[in-house]
Amino acid sequence: MRQKKTTLANQMRSLHTEIGDTAWSDEQRSKWDAMKSDLSNLDTQIEREEELRSLDQSFSENNQEQHQEHRNGGQEKTAEQRQKQAFDVFVRSGLGEMDPELRSVLKEMRAQGTDPDTSGGFTVPKEFQSRVIDKMKAYGGVANIANVIYTSNGRELPWATSDGTEEVGELVGENTQTGEGDTTFGTVSLGAKNLSSKVIRASNALLQDSGVDMEAYLTGRIAMRIGRGESKLLITGSGTGTPLQPKGLGASVTGSTTTAATDFNWKDLTSLKHAVDPAYREGQCYWLFNDNTLKIVSDLVDGQNRPIWLPALSTDVPATILGKPYQIDQGVADAEANAKFAYFGDFSKFIVRRVNGMMIKRLVERYADYDQTGFLAFHRFDCLLEDTAAIKALVLKAA
Repeated sequence: MRQKKTTLANQMRSLHTEIGDTAWSDEQRSKWDAMKSDLSNLDTQIEREEELRSLDQSFSENNQEQHQEHRNGGQEKTAEQRQKQAFDVFVRSGLGEMDPELRSVLKEMRAQGTDPDTSGGFTVPKEFQSRVIDKMKAYGGVANIANVIYTSNGRELPWATSDGTEEVGELVGENTQTGEGDTTFGTVSLGAKNLSSKVIRASNALLQDSGVDMEAYLTGRIAMRIGRGESKLLITGSGTGTPLQPKGLGASVTGSTTTAATDFNWKDLTSLKHAVDPAYREGQCYWLFNDNTLKIVSDLVDGQNRPIWLPALSTDVPATILGKPYQIDQGVADAEANAKFAYFGDFSKFIVRRVNGMMIKRLVERYADYDQTGFLAFHRFDCLLEDTAAIKALVLKAA
């Protein structure tokens, strides 16, 4: 089915190339629209098959782990296996049910963190955090194209910022002193804003059922809540308030292009693209908007009635708009009056800082009368735009 999709995408790109700069006829547009509809149907089928394949793979991996444990027959476990076992016991039964060996594992894991928590917190295994971060990709599009750094602690990290678009060298004559061109640097600190998953409640009957993969259950819930929360703040964070919000993309991007009318067309996107200095456009630039905007953009045509959207051929040849790839992030605003609804530029200049050592707390007494146990996860992060010339925004004109 993937091969069929690739073939269809190749045909669409070939049609686009063959027509070239000539104005598209109604017949050619109808052919394109039909192929685009078929491509969308294939995407839906592939997504459904991948979901089923993922479930099968997860089941197979669990069986392999159980088989491996049986074959080991009590042999010494790896550090990763011991951490996973300690985490499973903590989730299901709490600290009180841990034997001395598992308690020593917990002590080692806490020692790896900056601020060991003695009030019921648990520094999750690295494998668990990696799975959460991987699942978060589905909710936080901008983090997939930003420059993401990981630190072992949450201490403030000074970071230099600048705008070098106006800097230029000079021609000098023989025996002539050169002029000075100091770069104006700003300094911003990357902190560690604390994001909570909110309480995730699970029935004690579920926790006692050894057939339920509690790690997978918590991974999915935490990734969904933390992923959406982080994604929203990376875009809409004001840099102010109590508690202090990170300064997200919307507040950091200073250069904006306003659409010519109360809706937008391909010319507005072209204006946004060229608002970014050519020096940045030579690199890996992206469009960023939400899925509602993509629906509109993918149907736009230029002055010759040519589609400005081209389908992906593979992960190495992604779908493009006006020749540049795009990323979807639901935290970006819809195309509404005065809203920054589309961004374009070099997102490697947008820095996302994440702190290793995700913490989970187990809440027993709070929900005892419901015969439930609560879980609360904490994720620390921050962001900044180190070069304001690298990314620009498109604002929809008010009526």
